[in-house]
Amino acid sequence: MAVSELQVLRFVAESPSKVTFGSIIRYFCKTNPRKPKELKHLVAGLIQSGQLCYTSHYGHSFIEISYDQPQAVSEHVVIKPPLCSLKAFPGQCVVSLGRGAAFGGGEHPTTRLAIQLIDAALHRPNWPVRRHACRALDIGTGSGVLAIVASKMGVGFVCGIDTDPCAVFEASDNVRLNHVEKRVKILQEDLDSISGSFDLVFANLRMPTLFDLWSVLENKVADDSIFIFSGLKSEEIKSICDFYEAVGFFLHQKRSEKGWSAICLARGSFLDESAGPID
Repeated sequence: MAVSELQVLRFVAESPSKVTFGSIIRYFCKTNPRKPKELKHLVAGLIQSGQLCYTSHYGHSFIEISYDQPQAVSEHVVIKPPLCSLKAFPGQCVVSLGRGAAFGGGEHPTTRLAIQLIDAALHRPNWPVRRHACRALDIGTGSGVLAIVASKMGVGFVCGIDTDPCAVFEASDNVRLNHVEKRVKILQEDLDSISGSFDLVFANLRMPTLFDLWSVLENKVADDSIFIFSGLKSEEIKSICDFYEAVGFFLHQKRSEKGWSAICLARGSFLDESAGPID
């Protein structure tokens, strides 16, 4: 049976590690030694059409999903380049994201995983009536994509902070590009400098920093609150969950891709609303 484009795209997207052409051959040609020529033609066509692309890391070439065209990254969220037109379906959140000097176009697994958890959290049954009153904080906002997604899904106010001036400039551009300036504020500040109380906190950061956040966040989050942390390796989840469980946050959801993981932690009434199986 011939291999389809969809099968190849799914293999590349869902592979737990980076994909080479050799790994595609090994996966699809276990029982048919005549397939390599067909696969080479198929992959070349996917690259020419812009659905796949070659990337280089540490002197090695890999084949990855291309983000030079619209890509669905979660159930309700599509990310697209600024000059690409796309008509949104009802309930679909389309985010235009420029590829700047500091960050890419949302292609890293940690970005997608965080978006998937934000999407899931903001589509809980009781959220449509309460999310407009919520305040969210995006720590290390980078491109601003998490802040923009939350805003487009109806969160009333989102503050994105970053200490990198280049990231702040690019995030501010993306906020204007998506016309959410009235609900999203991007600041070149560290967490200690931010005042107010927040219901939702997003942080796509590495594990040591996620541990350190609590000493400052303790006085900045509401009794009913949700944390969405990405940037974790799969083996780091337990340590982070144990640490935050000690201060009242419990794991609701987790997602993993290509060795990276993200978690959603909740407490208070949000924990009650989030009750159910962990996926």
